[in-house]
Amino acid sequence: MIQNGIDISASSTSRHCHIGACLAATAVLMTASLPAQAQTFVRYLCADGTPVVAAFYPQDRTARIQVDGKALALPQRLSADGGRYAKGGVSFWIKGQQATLKRPKTKPTICKVQ
Repeated sequence: MIQNGIDISASSTSRHCHIGACLAATAVLMTASLPAQAQTFVRYLCADGTPVVAAFYPQDRTARIQVDGKALALPQRLSADGGRYAKGGVSFWIKGQQATLKRPKTKPTICKVQ
């Protein structure tokens, strides 16, 4: 049946639905085959009693840390030794199994992997 110049017969509608279903299925399969974004989560306990949880995302060179009840995204900075992440007066400098946490108006503290 033709309505306003468009074929809306059952076979035409059915054909469009099948094409739509195929496109949706293809999109799902393509998404499922993409690699998961790698991240590493590490828990630290600092000498001053501060717990720190850090998540590292190598694809964007950022450490996301949870400290003092705040979530912070710290971009990676140039470092001759270890991995240093800093922004807005907060720095987290990792060397092996420990890190140094520096925050404004607070003494730097050494944090160890838990």
